[in-house]
Amino acid sequence: MEPITQRMRLPSLVHSLQGKMLVYLAFPVILIIAVTVIHWYHNSLNQAISQAKLNLSQTADIIASKVNEENQLAVRTAEVMAIAQQSGMFGDRAASLNYARAVLRMNPSLVGVYFGYEPNADQQDLAYVNSAPLSEGGYVDQAGRFLPYWHRDFNDPQRLVLEPLVDMESSLYYAGLKQQYQQYGHDKAMITEPYVYEGRMLVEQTFPIVIEGEFAGIAGVDRALADIQTFLIAIKQQLQIDVFLLSQRDNVIATTLENSELETKAIVDTGYGELLSRLRSPEHSLDVLSATDPRDQAVYFFDTASINVGNWTVMVRRSQSDIIGPIQTQFRPLLGLAAVSSILILIIFWYFINRTTQGINIAINALEELANGNLSIHVEKYMVQKDELGTMFRSFNRLIQASKDIDRVCSAIAGGDFSRTVSKRSEHDSLSDSINLMSTKRHEAEQALMNQAEELLRTQQELVEAEKMSSLGSLVSGVAHEVNTPLGVCVTAASHLREMLQDINEKIASGSLSKTEFSEFISETDVSCEMLLKNMQRAADLISSFKRVAVDQTTEELRNLIISDYFNEVLKSLYHTLKTTSIEISIVASEPEPETYSDPGALAQIFTNLVMNSVIHGFEDGSQAGQIEVQIEYAEQVRIHYKDTGRGMSAEVQKKVFDPFYTTNRTRGGSGLGMNIVYNLVVHRLKGQISVKHKDSSGVYFFIQFPANLPD
Repeated sequence: MEPITQRMRLPSLVHSLQGKMLVYLAFPVILIIAVTVIHWYHNSLNQAISQAKLNLSQTADIIASKVNEENQLAVRTAEVMAIAQQSGMFGDRAASLNYARAVLRMNPSLVGVYFGYEPNADQQDLAYVNSAPLSEGGYVDQAGRFLPYWHRDFNDPQRLVLEPLVDMESSLYYAGLKQQYQQYGHDKAMITEPYVYEGRMLVEQTFPIVIEGEFAGIAGVDRALADIQTFLIAIKQQLQIDVFLLSQRDNVIATTLENSELETKAIVDTGYGELLSRLRSPEHSLDVLSATDPRDQAVYFFDTASINVGNWTVMVRRSQSDIIGPIQTQFRPLLGLAAVSSILILIIFWYFINRTTQGINIAINALEELANGNLSIHVEKYMVQKDELGTMFRSFNRLIQASKDIDRVCSAIAGGDFSRTVSKRSEHDSLSDSINLMSTKRHEAEQALMNQAEELLRTQQELVEAEKMSSLGSLVSGVAHEVNTPLGVCVTAASHLREMLQDINEKIASGSLSKTEFSEFISETDVSCEMLLKNMQRAADLISSFKRVAVDQTTEELRNLIISDYFNEVLKSLYHTLKTTSIEISIVASEPEPETYSDPGALAQIFTNLVMNSVIHGFEDGSQAGQIEVQIEYAEQVRIHYKDTGRGMSAEVQKKVFDPFYTTNRTRGGSGLGMNIVYNLVVHRLKGQISVKHKDSSGVYFFIQFPANLPD
C-alpha cells in the first residue's frame, strides 16, 4: 500500500495549519522587523532633512551676518570720512589727501578711498587750476575741483595711486547720493550695484558731506568682493552648500557655482528668478523650499536671508542627495541584516512547524481517505509514538475498525439482508443502536412503500384519465351548445316554411291565390331553404370536427395530418369557450406545409391544454384581451413556438409548471395535471421535448419539438 502522504492531496499552504502558523507566528515577527527598519529609515530621513533645513537656514543667517558686518564696516568707514570733513577737515585739501591715503592703507579690504567736492565748494578751485600733480598722481580736474581718488595698483597692491574722479555727475555713487540727500534731506549711506573693473568685482559705499545743511560732496570707499568670494567658497567646502549673494536690485554679486558666469547678471535673467520669487512669497517666507534646480535638474533645498546694510540678499542651496545619501548608506547594511534575520527566522519557524504539522497532515490525509470511503488505510506504524499524535492515531485506528464494521452491516442491509447488526462499542454508542433500528424500520418501510407505490400508480392513472375525460366532457358540452344554435335556426325556418305552405294551399283551394302572392311565396321559400342549408351545414361541420377530435383523443392511432389545419379543427371545438372573449389566435406555418405522421389525439390534447391554460391563467378566465400566436416550423423535426401576451409566469412557477398536481388555481378547481399531461404527451407520446423560454415582453413562451414521423 502506498504511503498516505503520497496518495492524498494536502491543502494548499495558505489554508493549511502550517501556513496559518507561519502567518500568525513567523510573519508578524518579520513584519515587526520590517516596520522597525522602515520606521528607523523614515525617522532618520525626516530628522536628517529637518536638521539640514535648520542648518541651511542658520548658515544663510550666518553668511548674511558676516556680509552685513563687512558692509557695515565699509559704510562706517565712508561715514567717518564724511564726519571728519564736516568736523573741520573740509577745505584742507592737503590734510584730506593724507587722511584718505591713511584710511586706504589701514583697510586691506578696500581698493579705493576718495573725496568728491561740489564745484568750488571750498572756494579754492581757482587756486588749483593748472596746479602741478603730486608724485602719486593728480587729484583735481581742469577747473581745480577737489576730486582725490586713492586706489591700489592692480599689479602691486602695496603701491597706492592717486587720480581724480571721473564721470561723477552721471554716476550713482555721486549723483545718486546727491539726489537722495536733496530729495529726503537726511544723511544716509549708499551702496552701489556691483560692477567688474579690470577683472575685479567692486562695490562702492558713499556717504554725503553736508556743510551748514548743504550738500558739499561725498566721502566714499571701493571694496573688492574677492574676500567675500573666498569666504563663500570656504563655506561651500565645509558645509557642501552653494551660495548666491544678490544686490539690492537682485543682481548677482557673488556665487559659489562653478563655471556659472552669473556675476553682475540680474537673477531674473537666470533660471533662479522663479525660485527667488517663491522663497519671498508668504507661504515660503518662514520655511525652506524644496525644488528642482534649473541648471542640473537635481532636487535641492533653498533658503534666503536678508542683509540689512545695502539691502542685499543671501540665497543658499543644498543638494537633497547630500542629505539622503548618508542615511541610505547606513540603511543598506541594516536592510541586509533585517533580510538575513527574516530568512533565518523563516527557516527556524519552518523547521519546527514542519516537524509539528507533519504528523497532523498524515492524520488529515487518513481522515480524508476515510471520509471518501476508503477503509483499507493503515496507521499502525504511527501508533507507536508516545506523544499526543500517537494517542490520536490509536483512537483513529479504533474509528477505522468501527467504520469497517458499520460498512459491512450497511452493505448487508442494502442487499436486503436485515439479519446483521452492529455491536455496541460502549454505553454511549448510539450509532450502533440507530443502525440496528434503521435495519428494522427499513424492512418495514420497504413493504409499506411497495404497497403505497402500487396504490399511487393506480391513483395517478385514474386522475390522468379523469383529466382527459373532463377535457372531452367539456368538448362535448361545448359542441352540443354550439350545435343547438344552427339546429334551432333550422327548426324555426322549417316551421315558418310549413305555415307558408298551409297558407298557399288554402288560397289555391279557394282560388284566391294571386300571381304576386305566389311570387312572394317562392322568394320566401328560397330564403328559408338557404337558411336551412347553411345552418344544417354548420351543424354538420361542428359535429364532424367534434367527431374527429373526440375520436383522436380517445384513441392512440397515428395518421397523416397537416398540423396547422388540425389545430384549426381543434379551435372549432373550442369556439364555445373563446367566442365570448377578446382573445385573438393566429396559427402560422412555414410554406409549403408538409404532412406529418403523428398522434392527432396527443396534438389535440396538447394544443387544447395550452390554449385553456392561457385563457384561464394568462387572460383571467378570458376577461382580458390579448393574442395567442402559434408558429410551426419544419426542419429535421417539427418545432412549435407557442406564445401569448397574458400576465406570464413568475420564475418560481416556471420551475414547477410541469410538476404533477402543481397549480396556482386550486381554489377554483384546478387539478394541477394539465401541464403535466402536456409534458408527458410531448416527451413520452411524441418522443419530443418541451421547455419554457424567456420572453422580453409579458406572457408565456413554450417551445415544443418532436419528430415529424413517429414509428408505429
